[in-house]
Amino acid sequence: MVTADEEHFNELIGKSMQHPVLLELTSAHANAQAMSDELERLTNEAAGRWLLVRVDVDATPQIAQALRVQAVPTLLPILAGQPVSQPIQGTLGADQLKDLTDQISELAVANGITGRAAPVATAPAPVEGQDGEQAPATDPRTAAVEKLLHQGRYADAVLGYDELLAKTPGDPVLLAGRAGAATLQRLDGQDPHALLEAGEAAAPGDVDAQLAAADVELMGGDPAKAFDRIIGAIRVTREEERERARTRLLELFEMVGSADPAVAPARRALAAALF
Repeated sequence: MVTADEEHFNELIGKSMQHPVLLELTSAHANAQAMSDELERLTNEAAGRWLLVRVDVDATPQIAQALRVQAVPTLLPILAGQPVSQPIQGTLGADQLKDLTDQISELAVANGITGRAAPVATAPAPVEGQDGEQAPATDPRTAAVEKLLHQGRYADAVLGYDELLAKTPGDPVLLAGRAGAATLQRLDGQDPHALLEAGEAAAPGDVDAQLAAADVELMGGDPAKAFDRIIGAIRVTREEERERARTRLLELFEMVGSADPAVAPARRALAAALF
C-alpha cells in the first residue's frame, strides 16, 4: 500500500500497465477505518497481485476533483491506465472487498496483465535507529532490484536477486523475490489464455505445459489451483521431469509465503505424491 500525492499520482497509476491498481479515496472523516484496514490485510495477503494506492482527499483535494469523486470512501479499480468500473462509493464489508479484489485479479489475467507489484515479499518490520526514530521498513538491499521490476526488466531482476543470494544464501525475503521475478520473466510476452488452454489440453505429465499454466493461475490469484496442477504432474512423472516440477513447486511456495493457506495442504499433497 502506498499513499499518493499530486507529484507521484500519475506515476502510480502508470503501474497499472503491469498489474492492477486499486485506488482508495478516503478521509479521516469518512468513518471507514475498518474498510481501510481490511483492504490493507487483503493486499498484504495478495503479495503483489495488485497495488493499493490510498488518496487522502483532505490532503490532496485536487485528485478527488480530477476524478469527480463526490463521496468518500470511494474505490476505483484501474487496469492499463483506465478505470474498469464506475467508482464504488460507500463502505464495503470484508466479503464484498474479497469479491472485488478477486474480480480485479481475474480481469487482469484475462487482459494479459500478469505483472506483480514489487516488492513481492513482505518487507521487514521497522526497527529503531540510534536516535530512537523508526527506520524505513523497506529492505534497502532490494531497492535496485525492485526498480528493475517496475521497469519490466525481469531477467535483470533475477540476476540482481542471484547476486544478493550469493552474499546471503537462503534468505527467505530474497528467495521469495527471486521466485516472483522469475515468474514474471517466464510470463513476459506470453498470452495467459493460450497458456491455460495448453495446460488443460496437455497430458498431466507434460511438465512444460503444466508449469506454464500454473504460473498463470498463481499470478491470477489462485495458488491452490497452481499447486494442485504441479502436484498432478509430479504424480505421473519420474526422474528429471519430476524433479523439475518439484523444484518449481518449492519456488512457488517461497513466493507466496508459508502463511498462505494453500501452502500447508499442498506440502502434504507433495509428500504423498513423492512417497
